[in-house]
Amino acid sequence: MARKDAPSIFERLQMFMEDEKEPGKLITYGIASVSLFAALYKIRPFAKFTKPSDVPLHFLQSRVPLQGTVRRVEPSSTRILLMVDHRPLLPFLHLNSKTYLPVKIGGVNITGNGVSWLQTVLNEKLVTFVPVVKEKEYLECVVAMPQKDQDSLEIGEELVKLGLATVHEPWIKLKDKQVLAYKKSLANAQKWAVRRRNGYWHFVKQPTVLWRTEMFMIDKMKSLLPTIVVKRLDL
Repeated sequence: MARKDAPSIFERLQMFMEDEKEPGKLITYGIASVSLFAALYKIRPFAKFTKPSDVPLHFLQSRVPLQGTVRRVEPSSTRILLMVDHRPLLPFLHLNSKTYLPVKIGGVNITGNGVSWLQTVLNEKLVTFVPVVKEKEYLECVVAMPQKDQDSLEIGEELVKLGLATVHEPWIKLKDKQVLAYKKSLANAQKWAVRRRNGYWHFVKQPTVLWRTEMFMIDKMKSLLPTIVVKRLDL
Protein backbone atom coordinates (compact mmCIF):
# COMPACT_ATOMS: atom_id res chain seq x y z
CA MET A 1 0.00 0.00 0.00
CA ALA A 2 1.31 3.41 -0.91
CA ARG A 3 2.15 5.63 2.02
CA LYS A 4 0.01 8.77 2.24
CA ASP A 5 2.08 11.94 1.93
CA ALA A 6 2.59 13.76 5.24
CA PRO A 7 0.78 17.12 5.45
CA SER A 8 2.82 20.18 4.68
CA ILE A 9 3.67 22.86 7.26
CA PHE A 10 0.96 25.12 5.80
CA GLU A 11 -1.65 22.32 5.98
CA ARG A 12 -0.70 21.51 9.57
CA LEU A 13 -1.01 25.19 10.53
CA GLN A 14 -4.44 25.37 8.86
CA MET A 15 -5.62 22.27 10.73
CA PHE A 16 -4.25 23.74 13.95
CA MET A 17 -6.25 26.97 13.47
CA GLU A 18 -9.45 25.11 12.51
CA ASP A 19 -9.40 22.48 15.24
CA GLU A 20 -11.76 23.60 18.02
CA LYS A 21 -9.79 21.52 20.53
CA GLU A 22 -6.57 23.31 19.73
CA PRO A 23 -5.39 26.79 20.90
CA GLY A 24 -5.72 27.95 17.29
CA LYS A 25 -9.35 28.89 17.92
CA LEU A 26 -8.30 31.02 20.86
CA ILE A 27 -5.79 32.83 18.68
CA THR A 28 -8.42 33.41 15.99
CA TYR A 29 -10.96 34.73 18.51
CA GLY A 30 -8.29 36.87 20.12
CA ILE A 31 -7.35 38.52 16.81
CA ALA A 32 -11.04 39.10 16.02
CA SER A 33 -11.63 40.66 19.44
CA VAL A 34 -8.67 43.00 19.11
CA SER A 35 -9.88 44.08 15.65
CA LEU A 36 -13.38 44.70 17.00
CA PHE A 37 -12.12 46.81 19.90
CA ALA A 38 -9.89 48.79 17.54
CA ALA A 39 -12.84 49.47 15.23
CA LEU A 40 -15.07 50.49 18.14
CA TYR A 41 -12.40 52.85 19.45
CA LYS A 42 -12.07 54.45 16.02
CA ILE A 43 -15.78 55.08 15.41
CA ARG A 44 -16.63 55.76 19.09
CA PRO A 45 -20.24 54.47 18.79
CA PHE A 46 -21.11 55.07 22.48
CA ALA A 47 -19.34 58.41 22.93
CA LYS A 48 -21.45 61.49 23.68
CA PHE A 49 -19.54 64.64 22.71
CA THR A 50 -20.12 67.70 24.89
CA LYS A 51 -17.08 69.81 24.00
CA PRO A 52 -14.92 70.23 20.87
CA SER A 53 -11.94 68.45 22.42
CA ASP A 54 -14.06 65.28 22.73
CA VAL A 55 -14.23 64.93 18.94
CA PRO A 56 -11.33 62.79 17.61
CA LEU A 57 -9.11 64.36 14.97
CA HIS A 58 -9.82 61.59 12.46
CA PHE A 59 -13.52 62.52 12.61
CA LEU A 60 -12.56 65.87 11.07
CA GLN A 61 -10.12 64.37 8.61
CA SER A 62 -12.71 61.85 7.38
CA ARG A 63 -15.67 64.27 7.64
CA VAL A 64 -17.67 61.86 9.82
CA PRO A 65 -21.31 63.07 10.03
CA LEU A 66 -22.72 63.43 13.55
CA GLN A 67 -26.28 63.97 14.75
CA GLY A 68 -27.95 65.75 17.61
CA THR A 69 -30.83 67.95 18.71
CA VAL A 70 -30.47 71.74 18.82
CA ARG A 71 -31.46 72.74 22.35
CA ARG A 72 -30.91 76.46 21.91
CA VAL A 73 -29.29 79.11 19.72
CA GLU A 74 -26.69 81.12 21.61
CA PRO A 75 -25.90 84.52 20.05
CA SER A 76 -22.98 86.75 20.97
CA SER A 77 -21.27 89.78 19.47
CA THR A 78 -18.66 87.65 17.67
CA ARG A 79 -20.40 84.37 16.71
CA ILE A 80 -23.67 82.46 16.74
CA LEU A 81 -23.56 78.97 18.21
CA LEU A 82 -25.99 76.06 18.07
CA MET A 83 -25.96 74.23 21.39
CA VAL A 84 -26.40 70.64 20.23
CA ASP A 85 -27.35 67.66 22.36
CA HIS A 86 -25.14 65.14 20.55
CA ARG A 87 -26.68 61.76 19.85
CA PRO A 88 -24.18 58.86 19.98
CA LEU A 89 -24.28 56.33 17.17
CA LEU A 90 -25.37 53.72 19.71
CA PRO A 91 -26.95 55.33 22.82
CA PHE A 92 -25.88 53.48 25.96
CA LEU A 93 -27.11 54.46 29.42
CA HIS A 94 -26.22 58.14 29.13
CA LEU A 95 -27.42 60.31 31.99
CA ASN A 96 -29.40 63.39 31.01
CA SER A 97 -26.69 66.02 30.65
CA LYS A 98 -27.32 69.74 30.31
CA THR A 99 -23.91 70.23 28.74
CA TYR A 100 -24.23 70.61 24.98
CA LEU A 101 -21.74 70.63 22.13
CA PRO A 102 -21.25 74.19 20.75
CA VAL A 103 -21.53 74.09 16.95
CA LYS A 104 -20.84 77.02 14.62
CA ILE A 105 -22.32 77.01 11.13
CA GLY A 106 -19.28 77.04 8.87
CA GLY A 107 -18.39 79.79 6.42
CA VAL A 108 -21.13 82.33 7.17
CA ASN A 109 -21.70 85.57 9.09
CA ILE A 110 -25.24 85.48 10.48
CA THR A 111 -27.37 88.62 10.85
CA GLY A 112 -29.73 89.42 13.73
CA ASN A 113 -32.69 88.32 11.62
CA GLY A 114 -30.77 85.14 10.88
CA VAL A 115 -30.59 84.40 14.62
CA SER A 116 -34.38 84.74 14.88
CA TRP A 117 -34.79 82.42 11.89
CA LEU A 118 -32.51 79.81 13.47
CA GLN A 119 -34.41 79.97 16.76
CA THR A 120 -37.69 79.45 14.92
CA VAL A 121 -36.53 76.73 12.52
CA LEU A 122 -33.94 74.72 14.49
CA ASN A 123 -34.93 74.80 18.17
CA GLU A 124 -35.56 71.22 19.35
CA LYS A 125 -34.92 69.88 15.84
CA LEU A 126 -32.61 67.04 14.84
CA VAL A 127 -29.64 68.15 12.75
CA THR A 128 -26.73 66.45 11.03
CA PHE A 129 -23.40 68.23 11.39
CA VAL A 130 -20.14 67.40 9.63
CA PRO A 131 -17.08 68.74 11.50
CA VAL A 132 -14.68 70.85 9.45
CA VAL A 133 -12.65 72.88 11.97
CA LYS A 134 -12.14 72.30 15.69
CA GLU A 135 -11.63 75.40 17.78
CA LYS A 136 -11.22 75.58 21.55
CA GLU A 137 -14.71 76.99 22.14
CA TYR A 138 -16.71 75.45 19.30
CA LEU A 139 -16.81 72.96 16.45
CA GLU A 140 -17.26 74.56 13.03
CA CYS A 141 -19.45 72.37 10.85
CA VAL A 142 -21.56 71.99 7.76
CA VAL A 143 -25.04 71.76 9.29
CA ALA A 144 -28.14 70.27 7.69
CA MET A 145 -31.66 69.51 8.93
CA PRO A 146 -33.29 66.29 7.68
CA GLN A 147 -36.73 66.81 6.16
CA LYS A 148 -39.45 64.24 5.65
CA ASP A 149 -39.83 63.22 1.99
CA GLN A 150 -37.38 65.95 0.92
CA ASP A 151 -33.66 66.55 0.67
CA SER A 152 -32.00 67.77 3.85
CA LEU A 153 -32.04 71.54 4.30
CA GLU A 154 -28.45 72.83 4.32
CA ILE A 155 -28.64 75.55 6.93
CA GLY A 156 -25.66 77.71 5.91
CA GLU A 157 -26.74 77.78 2.27
CA GLU A 158 -30.36 78.58 3.18
CA LEU A 159 -29.34 81.45 5.48
CA VAL A 160 -27.21 82.99 2.73
CA LYS A 161 -29.91 82.51 0.09
CA LEU A 162 -32.49 84.29 2.24
CA GLY A 163 -30.09 87.17 2.88
CA LEU A 164 -29.94 86.28 6.58
CA ALA A 165 -26.20 85.63 6.42
CA THR A 166 -23.27 86.50 4.19
CA VAL A 167 -20.36 84.35 3.08
CA HIS A 168 -17.41 84.68 5.43
CA GLU A 169 -14.26 85.60 3.54
CA PRO A 170 -11.59 84.43 3.80
CA TRP A 171 -12.62 81.04 5.13
CA ILE A 172 -10.58 77.85 5.40
CA LYS A 173 -8.43 76.80 2.44
CA LEU A 174 -8.98 73.06 2.73
CA LYS A 175 -9.05 71.30 -0.64
CA ASP A 176 -11.18 68.23 0.04
CA LYS A 177 -14.20 67.76 -2.22
CA GLN A 178 -16.85 68.13 0.48
CA VAL A 179 -15.58 71.48 1.71
CA LEU A 180 -15.08 72.79 -1.83
CA ALA A 181 -18.64 71.77 -2.77
CA TYR A 182 -19.99 73.51 0.33
CA LYS A 183 -18.06 76.71 -0.41
CA LYS A 184 -19.37 76.66 -3.98
CA SER A 185 -22.95 76.26 -2.75
CA LEU A 186 -22.52 79.24 -0.42
CA ALA A 187 -21.10 81.38 -3.25
CA ASN A 188 -24.01 80.49 -5.55
CA ALA A 189 -26.53 81.16 -2.78
CA GLN A 190 -25.05 84.62 -2.22
CA LYS A 191 -25.20 85.45 -5.92
CA TRP A 192 -28.87 84.48 -5.87
CA ALA A 193 -29.56 86.59 -2.75
CA VAL A 194 -27.80 89.62 -4.26
CA ARG A 195 -29.75 89.29 -7.49
CA ARG A 196 -33.05 89.06 -5.60
CA ARG A 197 -32.05 91.73 -3.04
CA ASN A 198 -32.98 89.35 -0.23
CA GLY A 199 -32.59 90.36 3.41
CA TYR A 200 -29.28 92.10 4.02
CA TRP A 201 -28.83 92.88 0.31
CA HIS A 202 -32.08 94.84 0.13
CA PHE A 203 -30.38 97.61 2.08
CA VAL A 204 -26.87 97.26 0.63
CA LYS A 205 -27.83 97.36 -3.05
CA GLN A 206 -30.52 99.89 -3.90
CA PRO A 207 -33.11 98.66 -6.42
CA THR A 208 -32.79 100.19 -9.89
CA VAL A 209 -35.26 100.44 -12.76
CA LEU A 210 -33.38 97.67 -14.58
CA TRP A 211 -33.53 95.44 -11.49
CA ARG A 212 -37.27 96.07 -11.03
CA THR A 213 -37.88 95.17 -14.68
CA GLU A 214 -35.83 91.99 -14.35
CA MET A 215 -37.72 90.93 -11.20
CA PHE A 216 -41.05 91.62 -12.91
CA MET A 217 -40.08 89.38 -15.82
CA ILE A 218 -38.85 86.62 -13.50
CA ASP A 219 -42.05 86.69 -11.44
CA LYS A 220 -44.09 86.56 -14.64
CA MET A 221 -42.13 83.53 -15.86
CA LYS A 222 -42.56 81.80 -12.49
CA SER A 223 -46.32 82.22 -12.71
CA LEU A 224 -46.43 80.65 -16.20
CA LEU A 225 -43.86 77.85 -15.98
CA PRO A 226 -44.26 74.51 -14.14
CA THR A 227 -42.67 74.36 -10.68
CA ILE A 228 -40.08 71.79 -11.75
CA VAL A 229 -38.87 74.09 -14.54
CA VAL A 230 -38.72 77.07 -12.16
CA LYS A 231 -36.54 75.05 -9.79
CA ARG A 232 -34.32 73.84 -12.62
CA LEU A 233 -33.80 77.43 -13.86
CA ASP A 234 -33.32 78.64 -10.26
CA LEU A 235 -35.65 81.60 -10.83
